[in-house]
Amino acid sequence: MATKDTNIIDKKAIKELVDILDEMKLTEVSYQKGDMAISVSKGAIATKIQQEISQSNEPDSNNSDTDYKNDPRVITSPMVGTVYLQAEPGANKFVNEGDQVRKKQTVVIIEAMKTMNPIESTLQGKVLKIFVENEEAVEFGQPIMLVE
Repeated sequence: MATKDTNIIDKKAIKELVDILDEMKLTEVSYQKGDMAISVSKGAIATKIQQEISQSNEPDSNNSDTDYKNDPRVITSPMVGTVYLQAEPGANKFVNEGDQVRKKQTVVIIEAMKTMNPIESTLQGKVLKIFVENEEAVEFGQPIMLVE
């Protein structure tokens, strides 16, 4: 179990959650005890999550996020957390719609379990659409932006 030092990662608990994922054929599992919380996800995206994303994030009801489920032009969230479009309040956004991005360029930061994780572009091209708002909660696999 976790020690009182919150900076120590409980590898045994993570390993047990990974085993549960495999055994139960799940795509994501979370565990919380006290102020310790662990989430483990795999690459597959659950249909339910995609439906929730399309209902909550897409302003144009004729064009839902689920249209982008398998679109190779989409950068998706690799984790559950809070997305930040800029490095700090008042700073310029990492990217705006219409900007050119290159591979490995930081496009957003996702805060997960009090850790700031820079998310780099896996694509190169023009940002056509940003699907998320600053400080919005994001799910694993949720579309963040469309790049062409």
